[in-house]
Amino acid sequence: MLSNYFKLAYRNLLSNKMVFLINIFGLSIAVGCCITVFLFLKNNWTMDDFHENGERIFIVEYAVDNDGQEQIWGSSPMPLGPALADEFPQIERAVRTELMGGKVYLDDRVFNELVYFADPGFFDMFTFPLKMGDPQVLNEPNAVILSANFAEKYFNDENPMGKNIIVVIDNQHKRIFTVKGVAEKFPENIGFGFDILTGFNTLASIRPDAQTDWTQPARGTFVQLRQPEDVQILAKNMGKFVSLHNAVNDDVQIQSFVFDNLRHPNDEAYQVYRRPFEASHPLLTVMFSLIALLMMALSCFNYINISLGLAGKRLKEIGVRKVMGGKKIQLIAQFMSENLLLCLLALIAGLALTEGVFAPMLNARMVTKISLSFVDDPWLWYFLTGLLALTGVASGAYPAFYLSSLQPVSIFRGQSLFKRKSLLTRIFLTIQFVLAFCTVIIGVVLVFASDYWENLPWGYRPEQTLVVRLDQPENYPFLKTEAERNPYVLRTAGAMNQIGESLNRDNVFFDETKFEVVRFDVSAGYFETMGLRLSSGRFFDEDRQFEDADAVVINQTFAEARDWTAPLGQQFRADDKTYTVIGVVDDFKILGSAATRPVVFYSADAAKLAYLVIRYESGAGTRVEQFMKSAWQGLYPEIPFSYFHQKLVFENFYENFDRAASSFRYIAGLALVIACLGLFGLASQNYASHLKEVSIRKVLGASVKDIVFLSNRMFLFILAIASIVATTVCFSGIQLLLSEVKEFTGTMELGIAPYILANALVFLTAFIAISSQTYKLARISPATTLRDE
Repeated sequence: MLSNYFKLAYRNLLSNKMVFLINIFGLSIAVGCCITVFLFLKNNWTMDDFHENGERIFIVEYAVDNDGQEQIWGSSPMPLGPALADEFPQIERAVRTELMGGKVYLDDRVFNELVYFADPGFFDMFTFPLKMGDPQVLNEPNAVILSANFAEKYFNDENPMGKNIIVVIDNQHKRIFTVKGVAEKFPENIGFGFDILTGFNTLASIRPDAQTDWTQPARGTFVQLRQPEDVQILAKNMGKFVSLHNAVNDDVQIQSFVFDNLRHPNDEAYQVYRRPFEASHPLLTVMFSLIALLMMALSCFNYINISLGLAGKRLKEIGVRKVMGGKKIQLIAQFMSENLLLCLLALIAGLALTEGVFAPMLNARMVTKISLSFVDDPWLWYFLTGLLALTGVASGAYPAFYLSSLQPVSIFRGQSLFKRKSLLTRIFLTIQFVLAFCTVIIGVVLVFASDYWENLPWGYRPEQTLVVRLDQPENYPFLKTEAERNPYVLRTAGAMNQIGESLNRDNVFFDETKFEVVRFDVSAGYFETMGLRLSSGRFFDEDRQFEDADAVVINQTFAEARDWTAPLGQQFRADDKTYTVIGVVDDFKILGSAATRPVVFYSADAAKLAYLVIRYESGAGTRVEQFMKSAWQGLYPEIPFSYFHQKLVFENFYENFDRAASSFRYIAGLALVIACLGLFGLASQNYASHLKEVSIRKVLGASVKDIVFLSNRMFLFILAIASIVATTVCFSGIQLLLSEVKEFTGTMELGIAPYILANALVFLTAFIAISSQTYKLARISPATTLRDE
């Protein structure tokens, strides 16, 4: 009996090839999107799940008050880890980690790498199995463990065990390390790892006082509890350690310590500053889930619409089968088997799309590593089974139950059975196009936002500016002298932190009130070299260095935030000193977006400069770059030359945003294609059922214009309603979202252009979808259609 259902299903699908292709195309895209989203979300949800003790591992963070708002930091005082282990019997072990930059020397090659430091219990707490060596080597001085990728990158197929590598840490501490271990290849869904790992005893030799200094932060402090619920005991009894820290650190007053689980991070983990490893934004999960639901809803509505549209061709079949004793449940089983077969084929096609198109595309844009794994991923099988069942029921249930409920008497009398169906078809099609309009509008808005940010005035002149990263401050005077020898160099200056390259947050104080700012320490001449515009006052002056030691330059946002109408001469405290405002510059771009921050420029100590900024003549960028590279190699042949052009400083921001915008454009395109294919299928059936009506109207004198309007007025009405609803919803939603993220994006004035363009794209695509059928209908000959009447 069951085989007969599938045989009939196979024949019925082949008898309507165009409808079959439209349905299989739409459903396979939706299924492929759902599978890709599942893999992405699963990758996020299972991040770091491979650590066997993950449920019992917590990172210790701290909360401070920032202008009345709680701010969480992922670092913690250096002595905290051992102190917690001594205080609480609930803690099985505590491990601190630290991270410092280093230059690795291998033979005649030099590489910039990050060196990780960890307490000896690191490998007992975290599940990082070693391919070679013993994890206890973290107790040994000058011993390192390498990641598999690092060992392969620098030693190729050679065994690195026992080999020495020279590492200069923080540009001043030279160490000769011996390779005592190599880790196994890390899993794909890893939140944090290491390339070069050594013990905390090495850090103690570099920063001997830090181990007991409560003002010195560790990159991360982790505690492994005996029972996960013991975290409540720790959280309630941390007051002693808050007091220990606050007693010696006036600038940073901790309110409380916070514990965050390794496997189940808090929803706000993405907002934590200096977290040892990043957490994804929960909106990312919501966004991808909505995309999957959107695509599935579009495809299911497509299927329902087209199935109901085809119902007229199967009325006699339904009537005959009921007259011959067919039961309603048998008809439902027949229709559902047809749908299940279609969904099974769509699932296979969706898997192929996921593996061949969607997953590689997402990996390239989101820097993820997702792939299908049927052997060792039972959750994938559960998801595919559930997806097949859900798709089959969602898309096939209504047509199956509706068609099986029709009565033979009504069918054979030729009574109108589809007035209700026609209304539902229009509702479903309207919902389809509301969703399609929404995705296209969002895609176009993202494109406009990217273009808006890229074309915003920078507030200074980023062109013709080369920035050299100094290996150490002592490089500055020598490189500055070399740069000024070049005839194409117009000006030079120095900085401790460079606009666009770093965002150094700091606090200034007005009496007892703390005010967060972005801090830049720069030399005299920096403002002129960068092309920053002076609003009032003056810049730092090389001839007034002693006077400028207690002077600052602020931006307009700072003055406005303090309600200063006359900012010159105003004072505040920072670094245990009182500073006086001597100048105000116009706001300038410090992020890739339009967001602004209060900014303070301090006069930099020449012994702490980290950048040399060079302004050169137009068209001389390559020559100045080559000149500085040669000068660097002449002065410091053993150190890599590191530089960038200021105009490219936000390139990563724009690339990341463009990747997100590009992904959404693909999604919008797919949604629009699915919706328009459904429109095409419905239009084809609608026109086929109105051939005689059109022919009679032609005989009675109707013009082509009248025919086109009458045959398309329902679709035009549906598009108009969908456009109004979607535009209203998207405009309100986007404005609300922009107000919520204004701190990060700044004010955006996109106008109505993206909404007009998005609507035009959808209307144009819909017109193309139905134009061929409209043309056929307009060209029909009444003699051909009515010759048998």
